[in-house]
Amino acid sequence: MNLNTHVMLALAVGSVLFHPMYAVVLVGIGAAIPDLDREYVFTPRKVFSRYQLHRALLHNLFVALGALFFNFYLGVGFLLHIALDFLTSPTDRGVELFFPLGRLVRRYELSLEGAPANTKGFLWYLEDPVSLVYKTADPGLKEYTPTAWRRVYGPFKNGMLIDWAVFYSSLIFLLMYEAYLGNLYGWVTAFLHTAFIRFALLVSGIIIFYGVGEAWRRRIQFTPQVNRNYVLVVVGIALLLIAYQFSKLYLPIHVGGYLYLLGLSACSLSLGLIISFFQIKLRYKRVVM
Repeated sequence: MNLNTHVMLALAVGSVLFHPMYAVVLVGIGAAIPDLDREYVFTPRKVFSRYQLHRALLHNLFVALGALFFNFYLGVGFLLHIALDFLTSPTDRGVELFFPLGRLVRRYELSLEGAPANTKGFLWYLEDPVSLVYKTADPGLKEYTPTAWRRVYGPFKNGMLIDWAVFYSSLIFLLMYEAYLGNLYGWVTAFLHTAFIRFALLVSGIIIFYGVGEAWRRRIQFTPQVNRNYVLVVVGIALLLIAYQFSKLYLPIHVGGYLYLLGLSACSLSLGLIISFFQIKLRYKRVVM
């Protein structure tokens, strides 16, 4: 989904769930961060195509949970971003929900034509639709060889009807919700003050990073006369702004009363995986995810 859609949905959800404006703004900022895993690290496009880092590096549950424990509101924004991208098509590469663990499984049960692959070990049930991705995805998202399936896809195309419908619906809902509460003007002024004054360094850093990153992705990397060092300096400044204000946002969730539930869940999941592994292995002689 488009970045504006991610942020607008996060602001609408944050306004309903949380009352302090700083919390609402942090949810919006959290929803803006995951797309920084595009080729904004200024590596060649072919490198990104080879390793498929977009929709993986910052679009997985492990990073989202880490963000949740670092700052609860940022983590909520992360999760909302991943949930939206979860709905996008193979062309947009969906999300790699369990990166990097999913990459330990390198083979698949069925070929693109549905024929048994006759392989052993840990297998995905299907592989990525390589032909479709190669023909329709952005250059940095193409896969040039068959790759074991590890992405989760939905039915919707990035930047099309549902994407913009979520954006406008979230905007309309936010305006109507705050107007119903009689607080629309107060919400707008509080939002502008919080986003562009209280969190000015963080927001500015993200805007600069995205702006330069998009320019790099679309044009600069193909323009030999541009001095790459100048670009890296600007990006470095943006990262310093982000890191500086991030260092002041540590606000973990309090899990003291729920530690036994976390331990119980981890134990149950581990035992469940072990039992199911032996069941599938004994019955089918192979383990299909």
